[in-house]
Amino acid sequence: MPLPSVFAHEWLSPHRLAVYTQQTVGDLNAALELYDWNSAVTAACLRDIGHFEVLIRNRYAERLNNHYTDWTTTSSALWSRETGIPSTRQKQHAANERSKQAIAQARRDAPSTTQGHVIAQLTFGFWANLTLPYRESTIWTPILSPVLPGHPRGPHHDRMNKLNKFRNRLAHWEPVFSNTTGLPTRLAEFDDLFRSVDADVATWVGTRSALIDVLDSCPVPHLQPTVLTYLGNTP
Repeated sequence: MPLPSVFAHEWLSPHRLAVYTQQTVGDLNAALELYDWNSAVTAACLRDIGHFEVLIRNRYAERLNNHYTDWTTTSSALWSRETGIPSTRQKQHAANERSKQAIAQARRDAPSTTQGHVIAQLTFGFWANLTLPYRESTIWTPILSPVLPGHPRGPHHDRMNKLNKFRNRLAHWEPVFSNTTGLPTRLAEFDDLFRSVDADVATWVGTRSALIDVLDSCPVPHLQPTVLTYLGNTP
């Protein structure tokens, strides 16, 4: 059933709808088909990223527990670790304060203050911020590096940071085919990151992912993304 133009503009807003009509030469029905496809891609991506988020937070939590069993409290000594020159220590202190604020918020939002409930409330950004450059000597090298043996902090943090931004874009239902998103690049980065943490879990998730089939159903041929491999799958 076609959706009247006025309803489409009121629903999506003229600005958002224009992103899709520009790709369909003004054809409203085709634009809405593209919007619906974009939503399906978004949902498939969020499903797979959600599985990775559970993996990385549990791997990080295991390492943190080995050093500070109370790390999900704001009073933990983990959040006072500082070393290096004064300017580095200032950055570490500021990052520690942000981590404590995130933990305090998670404890307020959690149904209980058990560690599992608190961890479940922490955002992806919390985990990404544990590998900031100035936390290499305080958190990455002594605590988290065994999560990715042989992998340097810098590239890992870069991929985590990009995935966080991509995840936030998906969560706001933004178009995945835009130049800003660079969908094939984001998916390749995610594939590399997931497999570097645990290739077996990545393959398990990939064999159940709907993403490749959804990508193949793109209603606008020139927007069809080219993905070489994805979580153990070859399109």
